[in-house]
Amino acid sequence: MSDVINPEHECPFDPKHYQCDCFIAPVGSFSWALIQLKLRKRVTRSVWVNCQGNNEMYLAITPRVNNLAVEEGSAYAVDGVAVGTQYDYLTHIDLRNEHGNFVPWQPTQEDMMACDWGLKVRPDVPASPKHTLIFDITPLEMVSERYWGVTTNYEGKLVMVGDHAEANKYFEIFWSANHNELSMDLEALTFLDGVEDKKLIITIDGIKYDLGYRFKDTTSDSDLSYIGIEAEKIGDLLKQTGKTYRFHCEWYD
Repeated sequence: MSDVINPEHECPFDPKHYQCDCFIAPVGSFSWALIQLKLRKRVTRSVWVNCQGNNEMYLAITPRVNNLAVEEGSAYAVDGVAVGTQYDYLTHIDLRNEHGNFVPWQPTQEDMMACDWGLKVRPDVPASPKHTLIFDITPLEMVSERYWGVTTNYEGKLVMVGDHAEANKYFEIFWSANHNELSMDLEALTFLDGVEDKKLIITIDGIKYDLGYRFKDTTSDSDLSYIGIEAEKIGDLLKQTGKTYRFHCEWYD
């Protein structure tokens, strides 16, 4: 076998060898993704999404393990490899697929030419919410092609759930096409005092939307506005008038 492709001559697996500014690879390229894997980071592609729009697929590198031996009853032994045979398990890349399982991976031509590679970041998991608000909402088109949502003025379209189910106070939530923002008016809900500087996560049908912190350009602390991709996703739900959703809102430090 040629020395060039002999797996015994694979590059040394030492992350510090890849922490060097002398390697130039455009961020998002396949070359960049390989360097991140060598740095023991997980990488993914933006097109690896499931039917819910979530990206649970990623690559991870599995380092070489030396001086192993085939054990009795192992898969290798069952396949006919002699028990006690010595071998090394060579470095390879694993793919975590959409079902949560790992399988050895090799790139396609499309993967190698793609420029949508990114890091798979471990999400922050807050310990517990400081404030919670749960309600059922059946959104309306409040202003033609401009605002979708509901206020407590529309009887039966917004129902509080849980500890504050009896709170008969003014509340509104809507998506504004004019400003591309999700807005909530909490002025009358005094039990939510202090949420203006906290991180908001809304769960709808089991999907978490991390809205982050409010957009500061608002007229008062009780008017909370959120912008970004996650806010737009909730806006798309509010545009589906007549459908009922349960919003589980949690504010974290």
